[in-house]
Amino acid sequence: MSVAENGRVIYQMPLEGRDIKTSVIKLVLRHLDARDPLPLVAYYLGDGVVERGNLVIAVSRKRMHLFEGRGDVSVDLKRKMVVFRLAPELYAKAVAELYLSGVGVLFDVLHSHKWLAFKMLAAQSLAGFQLAGQYVKLSSAKGLHGWVSFKTREEAERYAEAARRELEKLGIYAAPKITSGIYHQVIFDEKTLRRLAEVDEAVKLAIERLEILSTPRTAVRPIIATRLDAKQERPVKPKIETKHEELPRPVEPKAAVKHEELPRPKTTAPKAVDKIAFQLVDGVASMRLKLTYVMKEGKKIPTINAVARFSALGDAEEFRRRLRLSGINASVISKGASGYEVTVPKDELEKLTPKEKEAIKQYLEHLTQTGDKETKKTAEEVLRRFDFGAKAINIGGIRLKLAYDSGKIKAEKYGDPQLITEIKTALENKLKETLGDEYEWKNHIKTKEGGRRLIIRQQLLQRLAQQDPNTAKTLNEKT
Repeated sequence: MSVAENGRVIYQMPLEGRDIKTSVIKLVLRHLDARDPLPLVAYYLGDGVVERGNLVIAVSRKRMHLFEGRGDVSVDLKRKMVVFRLAPELYAKAVAELYLSGVGVLFDVLHSHKWLAFKMLAAQSLAGFQLAGQYVKLSSAKGLHGWVSFKTREEAERYAEAARRELEKLGIYAAPKITSGIYHQVIFDEKTLRRLAEVDEAVKLAIERLEILSTPRTAVRPIIATRLDAKQERPVKPKIETKHEELPRPVEPKAAVKHEELPRPKTTAPKAVDKIAFQLVDGVASMRLKLTYVMKEGKKIPTINAVARFSALGDAEEFRRRLRLSGINASVISKGASGYEVTVPKDELEKLTPKEKEAIKQYLEHLTQTGDKETKKTAEEVLRRFDFGAKAINIGGIRLKLAYDSGKIKAEKYGDPQLITEIKTALENKLKETLGDEYEWKNHIKTKEGGRRLIIRQQLLQRLAQQDPNTAKTLNEKT
């Protein structure tokens, strides 16, 4: 195996007793020592993965000795993998060189998940700024945000307060959030970062660096596998123009009249009726309705989903984050070259208000009237099984499922502790806007099961019903 440049062999790979993988590893490490990261990127795209912010390569036990004595890797014999120490400057250099050669553009067009993960790793390692004595790292994985990690909750709280005071000095009145897991992280949201970028050039440059490394590049013009001069010689336009000029003029008005007389509802209704819009905690979501099937116990069960298509993974994940923060579960599905699809299943659509679910009813009824035999049958079954009544309460765009506990109605949401914490914070902000401090509503919002279940008691629901007719209507329908 050899590597050539301009027709000249610049490297001849020894076969090492026909063990090509060993030769590849030695080549990668030799180039890495020479500050050339490109062979490492190629190795990663084949046998690697980005895991918890680290570049990880799968390596068999018999080849682990090749990494002995190196300070830039750590070896995990049990999991048969090697973790490379972060080298952001090298990663950024690799990204730049691959784009200059055109290979990076090709990876973007192919929607390579590993390539996107590598670019984000390079971007997140480089993009950051100093605030209140700590280095704030930036990420665009789930929407633009910054974070600082601490080992203890007390350290995180102290820094959050220091950062809040520093932001106030700059005229930015926003308190960072604290999330807890293996580490305690102080999180700065996108709105805060954008405002900070207006007054701090270092923050502006860090965000620009992150966006440059994270955004896919596309070719200015499509690549055509024919000679350009041959394409230019084809007299396409003159022929088309001549053909139109030679058409008998009396026919044109008739054709125009014929097109005008076509019934518009048949062409425009399907495009309008398959759309649904519903309130989120931070705005309005617009999605497309889709009749489909799910497999359950080996049987195809008709169902309906709401979907939204995105070209970039980061945009899809951000939309999913907004949905989840609003109490609506969703998933992101790769569609290859077409991009990414955010899908909300039937059970989650049933959490919408009866008024919002009218769009679903109209769509299904439209299919029962205009679809083919199979589509009509499927739509009729979904229409029969779909719950158009009140299943959840909507508090400022946050959906909480209604349930009963010892004969009393309650609203609840189950999820991972970090999500529940974010929903609880957003919910408290909405309740403060609605009820103010005149009512002790905080006593009626509780978390249980290690922070995984959020519960709103009946007393608070009844108080909200006095303020909001929609809430009162929902509770009356449920009870």
